[in-house]
This record gives sequence, C-alpha cells and structure tokens, in this order.
Amino acid sequence: MSRYVLVETKGPADGGDYAFELGRQLRELEHDVTVYLLQDGVFTARRTYKAGAALVEDARRSGVNVLADAVSLRQRGVLGDRVASGVSVAEMDQLAELLMEQSDKAIWH
Repeated sequence: MSRYVLVETKGPADGGDYAFELGRQLRELEHDVTVYLLQDGVFTARRTYKAGAALVEDARRSGVNVLADAVSLRQRGVLGDRVASGVSVAEMDQLAELLMEQSDKAIWH
C-alpha cells in the first residue's frame, strides 16, 4: 500500500475534480490518499459550492483525507463557517511534511 498526496490547484469548474477522481480510484486499491487543495483548488472547500460539496462528500465516503491551504482560503474569502465540513484547514508546513515525510508519491494538478 502506498501513500499518495494529490495537490489540486484547480476548482471544479476548471477540471479540479481530477485529484478527487484519482483519489477515489486509489482508495479502491487500498492506498492512503490525501488531497491538498491549493490556489483556486480551495473553491472546492467552499461549503455553499454544490460541485465542491459533492466532491468533498465523495472523498469522505471513499476515505480520502481533504486538506485546504489556509493562505489560499484567506485570499479567496473562504473563512470560518464557509469551509465545508470534511475539509481540514492546513498550513504550508503541513504540505511540506506530507510531501517530504508522509507520502510515497505526489501528483500536482
């Protein structure tokens, strides 16, 4: 079993479902998967965005961990209760730790 970090920089309207679909497929193969939302990818974490909410819910059901970058969230006004349940807010040092110490493979999209 491998540990994957999938960094998603695009929102759902721009092809940002890629990491979620790949993550679901990897979980079906029993790999550990974390999706890290960065830049415009954090729009997926917006609680009231239906396309994003569906992706987050599917990830939760599949056992995919979803993190969203705190700086990207702040820059786009997605703060506090605007962040969907099932999404954890993370700092860049957590991404660095995931990439360097807690994953076997990383894919940046």
